Amino acid sequence: MIHQTSARYLDGLDPRPRTGRLVYDEAHRELHFYEAAETGERFVCSIDKNQSIDIRSRGGEQIIEWRPKTNHTSAMLIVTDLAFTRLIRDRFLAHKNVFWRYATLVWSESLGKVALALVAAVFATGLATWYFMEHSFKLIPVSWDKKVGDQAAPGLKEFGEICESKQTIADFKRVLPYLTEKDTPHEFEIQILKTPVENAFALPGGKITFFSQTIKKAQTNAELVGILAHEVGHVERRHGMQQLSQYMTLRVILALAFGMADETTTLAMAADAGAILFLLKNSRDHERDADAYAAEKLAAAGISSKGIRGFFERINKEHKAQMSKVPDFILTHPQDQDRIQFFERYEKKHAAKFRKANANLPESIKVWLRSKPQLSAACIPPEKETAKDVDDEDRDE
Repeated sequence: MIHQTSARYLDGLDPRPRTGRLVYDEAHRELHFYEAAETGERFVCSIDKNQSIDIRSRGGEQIIEWRPKTNHTSAMLIVTDLAFTRLIRDRFLAHKNVFWRYATLVWSESLGKVALALVAAVFATGLATWYFMEHSFKLIPVSWDKKVGDQAAPGLKEFGEICESKQTIADFKRVLPYLTEKDTPHEFEIQILKTPVENAFALPGGKITFFSQTIKKAQTNAELVGILAHEVGHVERRHGMQQLSQYMTLRVILALAFGMADETTTLAMAADAGAILFLLKNSRDHERDADAYAAEKLAAAGISSKGIRGFFERINKEHKAQMSKVPDFILTHPQDQDRIQFFERYEKKHAAKFRKANANLPESIKVWLRSKPQLSAACIPPEKETAKDVDDEDRDE
């Protein structure tokens, strides 16, 4: 197919332009310029696809510039047909790198269109990167969760030592089946860490750690079951793996951007995966998701959320005057009042389901939920050292 438009030709030697016709022979991928003369048209030059061509805009004109093999100076064709220029860019230069070709937008299109194209490209790239970072953890087999969790587990030692409280663990295991997904792929394990710090922590794969101070401060087992349901939610929804995947993806992107990505760097990041988990806090969205999971499972089991709501209310009152002492378990979560209202609304909305499940809940579990948590002597945490204690010690010395 032949495409043509009027054009002016400057050979780089004669300052006077020649007027004529520019023809694109699509079958042979060649451009031909024919000069208009009194005796008719005469052929002047050809450009093949292998020549280095530059396309740019100048006012309302488009400049096609190249260096002929016989000249040391550049020659150029001047056209006013934007559609023809686009055709040259998209078909005649189709063999060129796509990024190179569309870089010619800067010269062959208006500045407004260029700006729009750049904004669209940045937005699309950013959106694609965000989507990949949000969902890349789904590419990781669930079987890897436990390996990462086991790799991270030794890091708990910096908070305290694992202690034995067999009855407490046995009681938790009784209600655990009510809180996990049916046919869950995770192997849940519950342990207690002896420490004066209030917290609870879930590692990928199902290892859930209760800090003994949290158990000591709880007034009923129902409070702890609410916390347990929340931590199970983190495991089932794979929040830890999602955080880790986002961090690793970002590290790889930055490494590639700065030319620092190699096999050694990648292996080092993978080896540090467990340690990195302790540096990453669950996002507010993850915490809300875990709360939603807990509310659903508690209602389906017939266990009231009054326990966990009461826990939040009490902790909030105890630490309201001294926000610096609020435990990490509270600080990393959404506002207590919002959480309390969420659990309350969910239970009211699903009251019929809750009552039906509660009627089938064994009486022994109902009694246990109302009772005070039992903690073995081996797990009783030491008293927290206060500023007053430090002052008293200084005076004694």
